[in-house]
Amino acid sequence: MPTRQKHAKKEKKLRSSGKPTKQRQLTPGQWFEMLVAVQARLRAPNGCPWDREQTHQSLRTYLVEEAYEVLEALESGNDAKFAEEMGDLLLQIVFHSQIAREEGRFTVAE
Repeated sequence: MPTRQKHAKKEKKLRSSGKPTKQRQLTPGQWFEMLVAVQARLRAPNGCPWDREQTHQSLRTYLVEEAYEVLEALESGNDAKFAEEMGDLLLQIVFHSQIAREEGRFTVAE
């Protein structure tokens, strides 16, 4: 299992545990800025090898998969699952935005 997937599983487990954390006191904007910073760090020269080798093309399948998982969760009526899947889709958006920034195409703010 790629390192990225291990980290994602660990994060999902923490989120689904319902345990309060200090980070939960952050504003949505602060959370978003942290997510963007983490993705930039993962793509940096000393970041995660798996993240660094990804391209828009290599991530296409994940983007589509996450979009379908959001729709399934929405239809299920399970708000916790819906929120989790929305977070996974947001990560894909941030990932693609980071690649585009590196290529000088656009930034996540745009």
